Amino acid sequence: MNINHHRRIFIMQMTGACLSICTASSYATDPAVKEDEAAAKEHAYVEDASKVDVKRFPEFKNTQKCGSCQLYEDKGKGWGGCGIFPGKLVKETGWCDVWG
Repeated sequence: MNINHHRRIFIMQMTGACLSICTASSYATDPAVKEDEAAAKEHAYVEDASKVDVKRFPEFKNTQKCGSCQLYEDKGKGWGGCGIFPGKLVKETGWCDVWG
């Protein structure tokens, strides 16, 4: 093997390592939405969809969870991003009034 082959392998390995670190640090820095935050209250966000106030939201169905919403972006380990709460993580089992 020549030096260029070793250089390419090294560059590919370093690129993979950098991507892994960036992904892990991105996940670690995204804070979870807290139910008592203003934006969460505005959209009636709950981490556990079984706790939705069905009197307030009679159209709610127990199959509606953040994990099945079109806005949910799975980040793994039961958490994901949501366009309603930019830069924050929502629980896959959660729900808010924007579910769709």
